[in-house]
Amino acid sequence: MVAAGRRADKLQALLKEIRSDRVSPLVLDATDVSALRNACANASFIINAVGPFARSGAAIARTVVECGRPYLDCANEQLHYRRLLELDALARRQGVPLITAAGGVPGLSTLLTAHLLKQFSGATEVDCCWAQFRHAYAESGLASLMGGILEALDRPVALRAGKPAPIVIGRSAREFALPEPFGRKKLLEVPTIDDLTIPGRFSLQEFHTWFYMGDLPTWLLEIVRLLQPNRRPWAYRLIEAIMRRINDRDTAKAIASGIGPECLLQVLARNSDETKSQSLMFRDGAVATACLPAYIADRCLRGEVPQTGLLTPLDLIDPERLPEITKGALLEP
Repeated sequence: MVAAGRRADKLQALLKEIRSDRVSPLVLDATDVSALRNACANASFIINAVGPFARSGAAIARTVVECGRPYLDCANEQLHYRRLLELDALARRQGVPLITAAGGVPGLSTLLTAHLLKQFSGATEVDCCWAQFRHAYAESGLASLMGGILEALDRPVALRAGKPAPIVIGRSAREFALPEPFGRKKLLEVPTIDDLTIPGRFSLQEFHTWFYMGDLPTWLLEIVRLLQPNRRPWAYRLIEAIMRRINDRDTAKAIASGIGPECLLQVLARNSDETKSQSLMFRDGAVATACLPAYIADRCLRGEVPQTGLLTPLDLIDPERLPEITKGALLEP
């Protein structure tokens, strides 16, 4: 197994933490097409964890697929999914899987939603909730936040009254009564790839994805819409610098205060008569995000993934396997 990244110091810190002689480091900028091609030549399966995926994910995926290698990422951005749709035919010609949305949300959320809806076939509305007080460790989470910022510029859609409806990120929020330690919180609506793929598989009228990740600076989104960092590199660097300071400060403060990294995935399904829910409490968000990539990579290397083209977890996995996939990642009740 090879762990690749741009910074040698972070790679060495990772190797020191996991203490495994099965992992070797590779200093690599995944956006360097030539360097990535060389890395792919010696690989059997590629997991892309370089976010935000709306910025460079599709270009990295294209290089991997052109090299004839199976590809997987844990993206949530709808913009990224639409770009991968353009690579579907290429992946089929190359005879490789192009797997996306295989993280926590979407990914585990996709399977948990499908599991609940198979038991509650009369449901017409679904709310998928993700909550965490802080990121798993210091200096983490910035790519996820920047992915949300870029997605806010693209007007992602949710299912509303049976039709896709654009959502203005930062202006749609709802209170939920969540299991402890979270309690009643106001969650922000951030549509993901789930909002595009799940409604096509089930007879739903409403599907919404909600996040609680502390007190996010939603005021910044209005400035972002004015600066358009997706079009202006200087604006992207500015917003990234601001978000890095906010993220590092808030994470360090939470860690110093003894706030834990546990995170909650809860899916609520309802019809006019009743509401049913299922939930999973993870040790932290990083562990949750790693479950599906590790599971799918193992299956692929064993020759158990014959599908090719653009795929999501529901194309590959029976939702009944969730306990197997999440084993060791959940907090004990």
